[in-house]
Amino acid sequence: MKTGSLWALVRRDLGRSRGALVSSGFGILAGTATLVFFLALGLGVRRVLLGEVFPIDRVELEPPKAKDPGLLGLLLGGGEAPGITPPEIEKLAAVPGVVRVLPKLSLSFPASARGGKEIFGYDVGTSEMLGDGIDPQLVGADLPPGRFEDPLARASKTCADDAACAANEYCERASDAPEGKCSAAVPAIVSRYLVEIFDKSIAPAHGLPAVGETIVGRAQNVTFTMRLGESLLGRAKRGTPRTVKVKIAGVSASAIDLGLTFPLEVVRRWNREFAGERAGEKYSSAVVVAKSSAEAADVIAAGATMGLSPKDTRARDVSVLVSGVMALLSLVAGVILVVSATNIAQTFRVLVLERRAEIALYRAVGATASEIRAWTMSLAVIVGLCAGAAGLVVARVVAFFADWAGAKKLPDFPFKPDTFFAFPWWLYAAGLGFSVLFSLLGAFGPARRAAKIDPARALGGS
Repeated sequence: MKTGSLWALVRRDLGRSRGALVSSGFGILAGTATLVFFLALGLGVRRVLLGEVFPIDRVELEPPKAKDPGLLGLLLGGGEAPGITPPEIEKLAAVPGVVRVLPKLSLSFPASARGGKEIFGYDVGTSEMLGDGIDPQLVGADLPPGRFEDPLARASKTCADDAACAANEYCERASDAPEGKCSAAVPAIVSRYLVEIFDKSIAPAHGLPAVGETIVGRAQNVTFTMRLGESLLGRAKRGTPRTVKVKIAGVSASAIDLGLTFPLEVVRRWNREFAGERAGEKYSSAVVVAKSSAEAADVIAAGATMGLSPKDTRARDVSVLVSGVMALLSLVAGVILVVSATNIAQTFRVLVLERRAEIALYRAVGATASEIRAWTMSLAVIVGLCAGAAGLVVARVVAFFADWAGAKKLPDFPFKPDTFFAFPWWLYAAGLGFSVLFSLLGAFGPARRAAKIDPARALGGS
C-alpha cells in the first residue's frame, strides 16, 4: 500500500471515529501530561538543589578529626592539628576526572568582626568570625583581576602604627615584629549561600535591609574592622590581639558557605602569627571539582586511600532522595499510561469489529495482512502523537500556573527559584515517545485480529 493511500484511509477513519478516538486518547493525554509535569518538576528541583545549594560535582575532603587529647593532653597543650599536605593536594589533582582542587586553610585562631554602617546605617558584627583562605586564581572567573589578592604583595612603605599610613590603609604589623607595612584593606569574598541566608533569614529578623548580590558586588569601598586573636570565647594562645581592615570584594562560588574567604597567603600569615608555624603549612580541607557527579565517586575513593573523607554528604543524600521521588511520581504516570493503553485497546477492538466487513473486502481485493496491520497501527500512531502533544501543552500550562502560584503564595526562602520546573528538549521527545509507544501497545492486539480476518467468512456473514 502506498503512503498516500494509507494516509487517506487513516484520515478518513479520524473523521468517522473522531469521538471514540478522542475518548481513547484522553487517557494518553492525561498520562503524558502527568509524566512530563512530574519529571519537569523533579528536574527543576534537582537543578536548584544539586546545582546551587549542594553542588554534587564538588566534594570537600578533610582529614580525620583530631583525637580527644584527654586531661594530660590539655595540660600539655594538645597534639598537632591534622591537615592536608601540598603533596596530597597534587595527588588529588592527578585523579582522573578532576577539574581542579581548591585547597583551603581555615583560620586557626579566634576572631571577630564589626562594620557595615555604610550599608545598614549602623554597625553590625559577629563575636565569632569563621574564615578560610583560598588561592586567588580560583576566583578569577568571578572577580576582575587584582580585586582578590594579598595587599602586601604590592610594594608599600614600612610603618610602626596606623598613623603612618594613608586614611584607607592600616599598618599590617605582626605581634612580635618591630615594624610592619602599610596595607590596603584585606579583600574578602562571600558565598551566595551566605547572602541568601542573610537576606531571607537574618535581615528580616533584625530589621535590616536585604543586601543582594548586586549590592555586595558594588560595595567595593565599604570596609569593616576585624579583630584578630580575640573573640567572645577567648584569646589566641600566641600573639597579641590586633585590628585589621577588611573589605568585601564580591560574591563567589569558591567562598566558604558561612564566613569570609580571604586570599590564601593572608590566612597563612595570620595563622603563623596566632597559631604557630605548623598552622600555616597544612591545609584544613580541599574542595575537589569533578567533571560530573559520576567522577565524584572516584574522587571520594581516591581521598579514602589518603585518609580523607567527605566533609558533607548532603549532596549525595539529596540526589538519592530526589531520584527516589522522581521515580515514584514517574511510576504513577506510568500506571496512568498503562490504563490508557487498555482503553486504546478496547476502542480499537470495537473499531475492528464494526469494520470487519470493510476489512474483509480490502483483503478480498488484494490487501495483505501486513497492510491491514499497518493501517490500524498508523491510526494508533496518529492518536498517540495528537494526545501526546496535547499532554505536553497541558503540562506546560499547569507548570506555568504552579510557578505563578509559588511566586505569589510562597514566602521568600533561601534559593527560591524563579521556576520550579525544567523542560529540556529531550523531555518533550520522551513525552511524545511514551504516548506513541503506549498507543501502539494498546492497538497491537486489535491490529493482529484485523490482519487475521478471513475475507470469505467475513463476507459470507459467518
